[in-house]
Amino acid sequence: MVTIERLIRAVVLGGALLFTAAAAQALPRLLIVAADSDPPTAQMTASGQFESVAVFDAITGTPTLAQLLQYDVILAYSNSSPQDPVALGNVLADAVDAGRVVTVATYGMSQPWAITGRIQTAGYNPLGIATNGLVSGSLTAVVPTDPIFNGVALGSVSYFFNSNFAHPTLVPGATLLATDGAGINMIARSASGRVTGMNLFPSVETENNAEFFRLVANVVSSSRGPVSSSSIPIPTLSQWSLILMALSIVGIAACSPRLRGAACLLAA
Repeated sequence: MVTIERLIRAVVLGGALLFTAAAAQALPRLLIVAADSDPPTAQMTASGQFESVAVFDAITGTPTLAQLLQYDVILAYSNSSPQDPVALGNVLADAVDAGRVVTVATYGMSQPWAITGRIQTAGYNPLGIATNGLVSGSLTAVVPTDPIFNGVALGSVSYFFNSNFAHPTLVPGATLLATDGAGINMIARSASGRVTGMNLFPSVETENNAEFFRLVANVVSSSRGPVSSSSIPIPTLSQWSLILMALSIVGIAACSPRLRGAACLLAA
């Protein structure tokens, strides 16, 4: 016999499962922190991998931790020197400590345009600042099964490069994901999984093709922690009414004498 108590339990259980599913499917919000006049806002938006894309100009200022914490993933790179490279690196590390995921890209590892501070210390950026120089213009996967390569034809990736690219070191404990095929480290992930070093320039350049931006979007979005609660879509009142109605029907059916099963046991 179905009781009100069992019905409520079934509805609560179904609602919890629905909320968990919504959280798992929520897309991250991206903040591009760029010391550059031409960030890839349109390209990252078009990737469909982010709920929203915003930009902070690091030439004229440094974001606060409160500002960074409004986003789930952060892409930081430079083309000019950041206003305060040390303060920028410090606050990016603070954001990582608070559970956010950061990707540091070119020329954020090249002198004299590097993002410095704590983000370049042990446990954060997996690609350490070293010398500048040319790269091959190609990419070779070291871990081909990594999610950053999903749907990307590396042989078709075209990207801008010059002699100011970094020749970074691989930090101990980090995972190297891609090289240029000629010995230069290009993409790596920190041991924590919350910081990625990407020795690629993500600005809007004619050499950077659609396949390149697909890879960039993958890098920024594939390794991340939990999406913040404010990013989880909350159903409207009318949607809740339909959900509760459907769950009520499911609860009654699952707990009827003829259809006893796992759902009924969970509701009991």
